This record gives sequence, structure tokens and C-alpha cells, in this order.
Amino acid sequence: MKNVALNLFVSMSLILTLPVSEAFPENTADNFYPNPLLLNGKSVEFSIFSLVNTGKISLVKGNPDSELKTKIPFYIYIKRSGKIVDAYSYAHNNAVTEFEMAEILKFAQVGDQIFIDPAGKNEQVGRRIIVVKPEQLWPRFDWSYGLNKRKDGC
Repeated sequence: MKNVALNLFVSMSLILTLPVSEAFPENTADNFYPNPLLLNGKSVEFSIFSLVNTGKISLVKGNPDSELKTKIPFYIYIKRSGKIVDAYSYAHNNAVTEFEMAEILKFAQVGDQIFIDPAGKNEQVGRRIIVVKPEQLWPRFDWSYGLNKRKDGC
């Protein structure tokens, strides 16, 4: 009985003397973020990438929603049946910080896997794999065709 009371007293004193800032730090450099991929510079759910057919994709380290994010160079390539589709593509052989989804989808078929590998071996951000779905390969109709008279893309 004395041991239980002594253990309880020591435990409570340690818990109450531990500062809250030490127990629950707000900002640490090594926070884990489940989706380090950005689409056009904005954070989106990872499941959305299986529906996207245009836009610039990038990989970041740190909080994707903060201004302190750091872009990480990465390799991007397609695998079909375990083999790389275009082994001589620029983004497969050279690290990039941004890549246009439409460029990689030119060579894709339904069921292919798009691999996004960080270029640095010591990066905490791991490999991401996006499975190509039929929605990504369908052509999109431009409803605003003819409305833009300036022809500058805006």
C-alpha cells in the first residue's frame, strides 16, 4: 500500500511539474505531414491526384500550407506492369521541383502507376504512387472557348 501511494505521488509530481510546452510542442521541424504533394502550389487531398489531368505538381518538405515550406527535387515516371514506360524522359533522369501532370499523362494508360521519388536519399518525404484512372485520360471540354478574346490564357 505504501509503494502504491509513493508511486502515485512521484508520478503526479512529475506530471504536474512538466511544462506544457515541453509535453506538447507546437512547432517542430520534424513534423510529419501525410501529403507533401502540391497541385499548382496548393495543398490538396492525396485522393484528388487520381482525378487530376492538368496542373503543376510539386513535392515539399514541412507544412504544405505554410510559407516556410521547402520544395524538394524529385523524379517522376510511369510504370506499367512493373516496367518504366519512358526510361529516357527528362523527369526520370533529372530531378525537377515542378512537373506538369499533362506531360506525364501523355504516355499513360488506365491502371499505370505514376511514381514520385524524392531525389535526395536523406529526405524524410517518401515515395508517392498515383494510380492512373480513366477520368484522367478523358479529354476535357473548354466551356469558355471563344470567350477569352485576349488570347493570353487568362
